[in-house]
Amino acid sequence: MKIKTELNKRTLKTRMAIGEAILDELENKDFDQIRVLDVIRRAEVSRMSYYRYYENIYDALCDYLDIIVTGYMIEGGELKNPELFMKLEHIEFSLNYFDCYARYFMILNRSGLYNILIDAINEYMLKNILPQKKLHMFELYAYAGGLLNSFIKWEEDGKRESAANVALMIYRLFNHKEVADSL
Repeated sequence: MKIKTELNKRTLKTRMAIGEAILDELENKDFDQIRVLDVIRRAEVSRMSYYRYYENIYDALCDYLDIIVTGYMIEGGELKNPELFMKLEHIEFSLNYFDCYARYFMILNRSGLYNILIDAINEYMLKNILPQKKLHMFELYAYAGGLLNSFIKWEEDGKRESAANVALMIYRLFNHKEVADSL
């Protein structure tokens, strides 16, 4: 996988256009039916531009999520202040931030590509949170999976609960230390 991590405006615009084009294709086709030619036409980029960043469609979808996560890290402030992690306000921020990209999450989930989502969130936890917090990696996996699954189910349910209420439920679940300590 040869994903460029440059974040200048021009390359970011190209990479986002490719990601959006793939999502458009996934709305009408199975993943294995998507052709690079269809993507570059829809994204209005050259074949050379596409292959400058990606070897295949899967890489492009992973990169699109990487762009989303990079924005999350910048806007959420979690890297600069690790104490935000698992705080009620940050959980609500997470739900609202990822809601801005709900189309991506929901299309991948419907297309059987949930593994892209869970692999990325697990990698984020191990790379960015584990070194800063005194938690076991399985606690991080449980939190990551719980947050992702709750987000997807919240979206599927039409967001009938407020983000604040969902965040409170997640917060309560993962902040019951007395239960864990008694085991």
